[in-house]
Amino acid sequence: MNSAQDDLARRLIAAHEGGEPVGTVAPELVPTSLEEVYALQDRVIAHAGEIGGWKIMAGGEGEPLCAPVPASRYYDEGAELDAGHHRLIIAEVEFAVKLGADLTPGVAVEQAIASLHPVLEFIANPFVDRDAMARNLLLGDLQSNGAIVVGPALDRSILDNLTTLKVGLDTDGSTVKTADTGASWTDVVAALGWLAQHAAARGLPLSAGQVIITGARVLAPLAGAAEIAGTLGAWGRVSARLKA
Repeated sequence: MNSAQDDLARRLIAAHEGGEPVGTVAPELVPTSLEEVYALQDRVIAHAGEIGGWKIMAGGEGEPLCAPVPASRYYDEGAELDAGHHRLIIAEVEFAVKLGADLTPGVAVEQAIASLHPVLEFIANPFVDRDAMARNLLLGDLQSNGAIVVGPALDRSILDNLTTLKVGLDTDGSTVKTADTGASWTDVVAALGWLAQHAAARGLPLSAGQVIITGARVLAPLAGAAEIAGTLGAWGRVSARLKA
């Protein structure tokens, strides 16, 4: 193992957990390709502990981008998160699936899914100057994941409505962002099938109990908000409380 890369991985994890933010990063440690991005992710997750799930963008063009997410960053509906400690900066509302069985290459995607959920993903900034960091470094930092709050299970009738689903993001009781377009169920299943192959190839196969989020439908800066909620049409809601 490259000790300098492992040190960078540990610095990123520590900064997400309230430690010293990451300042300059030696140029030779900044990923220059997607392969190097995923190599950095692998080092981060190796030091972060058990994988609780993945994030992937369904419905985009070309090969999806993805990242494993530590189990320690998953929270239940209504959780209180320390936004200052974890350096949370942005909230996203997403659609997620929870696996009821291992999803390995060759397994039918829909047969492995136990339930569907609304989620809030919180983007975090472990850097002194995020804007100065290369995009590949942000991707290597598990795509800037800070936390995921998982809401109650959704009725499966939502699947026929995902493409035009009205999604809202509320902060402190006011709606700050809405959208009514997004990835279809076909898009989501295709992304999960790709992810099963990809994760297995990295030696990190998708396992029963993991929650996979499928891309931001709406997002907004936190701007000091204390109450965050996301809605997926009439089907469900997810919320969290933040402290500075």
